[in-house]
Amino acid sequence: MELSHYADVIKKLTTLYHEPDFSLLFAQLTEGETNSKRFLIKMEVNRLSALTRRILDFRQRGDSGAVAYEYDDILHHINPVEIKLLETLLAQHQGNYTLGIYEEVLAFHQRERSKPVNERNVITVEPAAKFAVEPIQYASYFVRNEERMHYSSAIKMRFGDRVIDAMTSDLSTSGIKVKVNKSHGIVIGSVVNVNFSSLRQEYANHLLRDFFTYKLMGIDEEEKFDYLRLMRIDENNELDTFISKLIAQNKSKYKVNVRYQEENVVVKGYEQFFLPRMSGLPLYISGDEQPVLSHLLLNENNRGVYDYWINEESKSQLEACWQTPWMQGLLQTKKSIETTIYSFYYTQNGRLYFYAADAISLAKSGLKALFLSFACQRPNFRAFKFSLYPSVFDENKHLLEAESHQQPIGSTALTALQDIRWVGLLQDITNENILNDYKAYAQHGSDFNQLHQYRLPAADQRAILAQFKFVQLRKEARFSYKTAIVVSHTERSIKGWSNDFSTEGLQIELESPLDVQIGHRVYLELPMLQKLSKKIALANLPYSVVGCNKAKTILHLQIVGDKEAHIGCKFFSLLISSNKDKLKSTPEPTQSPGVTAVLRNMYCQHLATMPLYIHKVNTSYQMDRIGISPNENSLAPLFEYFGQAESRYNLYPLLSDNNIKQVFDDALAGLEPTYRPWQQVLYISIAASDSVVTTRFEKDFSDEHERRQFITHSLQKGVFFAIQVMLSRTGRPDMEYIEKELNYVSHYAIHRAQKLEDELWSVRGVVDLIDVSDELLYRLGLRRMR
Repeated sequence: MELSHYADVIKKLTTLYHEPDFSLLFAQLTEGETNSKRFLIKMEVNRLSALTRRILDFRQRGDSGAVAYEYDDILHHINPVEIKLLETLLAQHQGNYTLGIYEEVLAFHQRERSKPVNERNVITVEPAAKFAVEPIQYASYFVRNEERMHYSSAIKMRFGDRVIDAMTSDLSTSGIKVKVNKSHGIVIGSVVNVNFSSLRQEYANHLLRDFFTYKLMGIDEEEKFDYLRLMRIDENNELDTFISKLIAQNKSKYKVNVRYQEENVVVKGYEQFFLPRMSGLPLYISGDEQPVLSHLLLNENNRGVYDYWINEESKSQLEACWQTPWMQGLLQTKKSIETTIYSFYYTQNGRLYFYAADAISLAKSGLKALFLSFACQRPNFRAFKFSLYPSVFDENKHLLEAESHQQPIGSTALTALQDIRWVGLLQDITNENILNDYKAYAQHGSDFNQLHQYRLPAADQRAILAQFKFVQLRKEARFSYKTAIVVSHTERSIKGWSNDFSTEGLQIELESPLDVQIGHRVYLELPMLQKLSKKIALANLPYSVVGCNKAKTILHLQIVGDKEAHIGCKFFSLLISSNKDKLKSTPEPTQSPGVTAVLRNMYCQHLATMPLYIHKVNTSYQMDRIGISPNENSLAPLFEYFGQAESRYNLYPLLSDNNIKQVFDDALAGLEPTYRPWQQVLYISIAASDSVVTTRFEKDFSDEHERRQFITHSLQKGVFFAIQVMLSRTGRPDMEYIEKELNYVSHYAIHRAQKLEDELWSVRGVVDLIDVSDELLYRLGLRRMR
């Protein structure tokens, strides 16, 4: 039967559907209709009034200006006009998101799309509005050993000489969430006494006549009411037993609160995408009087930072930095540190000698020009951003993850963790422009002996190596090993050394650049290793270039042809099998999962970068999540510049130019999960007068004069940032890592668990953003305007 004639009646009835006297209202509004018509009308009203979790996502339906809008844990992407319509409909339906509302908003969107652009109903919004991004608070785990259930029950709260009527929102054995009028006047930290008055009437239990002591831990403010989060601070086994039984008996009737586990899935899931792919190397410094580097946390992408410091004896000279006067001077401040460490090494009589200094001490000593002019001539010159933050070991925070996964930590290891005083990050920010800029420091006739104060002493090997748990992408182990090599290409041969090797490939570093591209074939000679093998000729070994740095001094090589026939592959297989006790696999985890969990958690409390997450939505990529931590980050002001009260972080400074986003999209499309990160430096300028944003990739400036002019003008007119962008493609999410929390959510709310899984599976890339502004200004001799 055609119901179009009854559209107004049906619409009216759907708004009355949740009224207590709906049956009476239905009879009045359909008076005079036949029973068959009334039956069909009621069936349609029931259909339209059914609650739904369907998502409205119009991001790929033309230029609709869709923005994120969340309601009842459902994330929609609709434009401001549609948001206003949705909110109006929700108000008409007592806040219930129904199938009828979904269909009405969808129909409105389709009608608008069919109109000419100049006739569409639009609301003017700020250009930055659609770039709002949702933060992921790293290390914000909630560990609950008990269940919490949504349960509405009247209680009385005694606070001072007042007694307040309230309603529970949810409860567990250790706490309750309480809905009260906004005039309650209770401040966080206050102690209140609670009597479960409604439960006392429902259950014949003498225990419930008493008041129980709770502490106010937090307040969630809403428009008309406040929700108080109360933690019980007295011990009462009888009450524990009663509440546990109450929850067990009512699981099928009331929903178990899984919000905390959902948040754990989100936070840990997104951390697990980024941390194994981050380019920086987390550092942990122990001791008060004589601080030392005690722990490092390795992954596949930051391994090169650690390997750089390995000497000819396969020992790390990174630890030696903590034996230098300049490092001890930095640590004496007891405050957060952000500086640049410059380093190089040279070979003499078969030994590697490392030199390192930070930007602050070089400027004070007057040796800045001498050190940098010499260092930049070396093929192994590096610039590292060094961030370090004071840290205090907190068992309530840092042991949560290990305890929740029952990963015990020995007393000796725990004592070592408790001695950590600083947590930091070392990031390789070397690029072609850094090398070119520092070549302008060239000095002739200078005394190199003045730099001996910056030569690193031989370091004791005390630092404990730990490795992020992650889905392994590499098919074979790599071994850190430095040995002399000669590489040949197009009748040119250059000396160098290996950094690491596996049976099927090597990373090598050259004394001077070699003009090669990815895919080119080169031929390798191994003169020092040849002494170990008289039967196998280690010369003219064919390899293919699968990666290289911009300076063409670091090459990543892979064997050419069948590995069964490749001489190099055969030799390295034999070398590995014969020297398992001597060779050092990189990275080499040496600690228990519990220790790694603690180190991971400590770093997440002091996140030194701001990672972005890229999701695949229909056919396009969207950046819509950003990682943050309690730690102050130098990039935070940039992404808070266009933020609003309801959405603090905004990517408008990064993505306002569509061409920039297209570069990211194209780069991501060309990456594989096993590839090293795509890297560029991006300049961002925001004019103080009108907030106009200008962005340029460093590589796109036509010459040095144009680049310097852009920076100078930006510093004079407003805000300037230089950001090193490290883009990695993600593989499948590591579901094993969040399996415990996800299974719990699935048990009580399978639709929510599926939504969380779908969100994680849609992640395609992570962007590691490194603020390199200070190093750039230091190198160019420029300063920010005060």
